[in-house]
Amino acid sequence: MTHVLAAPSTPEAAPPKPAEKAEEAGRPPTRELLPRGTAAALVATAGVALAIVSFVDFGASGRALVGAVFCPMLVLVAAIDFKHQLLPNDILWPAALLIGLIVAASNPGAFLTHLAAAAALGGFLIASGLVVRGGIGMGDAKLGFVLGLALGTRTLSAMMVAFAGLLLAALWVLARQGLSARKQAIPFGPFLALGGILAFFLG
Repeated sequence: MTHVLAAPSTPEAAPPKPAEKAEEAGRPPTRELLPRGTAAALVATAGVALAIVSFVDFGASGRALVGAVFCPMLVLVAAIDFKHQLLPNDILWPAALLIGLIVAASNPGAFLTHLAAAAALGGFLIASGLVVRGGIGMGDAKLGFVLGLALGTRTLSAMMVAFAGLLLAALWVLARQGLSARKQAIPFGPFLALGGILAFFLG
């Protein structure tokens, strides 16, 4: 995480615009992080395909609607994290709100279970990031919260896939580049996304 010291504001200063806030926080606006060209086409195709498969598998149900929001969002944030190592709040939080509303409306009896899974996974990833500095970031914890909210009792399966994928990726990097690559950053978002999609359909 990058910490930026901001100069104190004066009474005459106009409030910063959203883009200026993003720049002050050390990250570009989300519109600049979105995939472009071929990557955008692939992300869109994969997202639409997963949304269709969700309705094919689960019919006209709340779970299918969750999948139509959840899976395309995962594809998008995985692509962004893979390239920029960032997970934008203005994608994660609206998705979390929409998924939470769908779960609460379609399966109110399970909503607290989903919320507990979200809090547990988000809290676990925050704690992991505090213990291992430079490892799991707050964006990963927020994505973990969304995973728990969408998956409920299937959240553990998603995390097992995510950590197994991350471990294999780390071993592959070490095998190719040697011990000099042991501090190389590997974005965790794509592995969380893969685990979430597999757990959603197969869990």
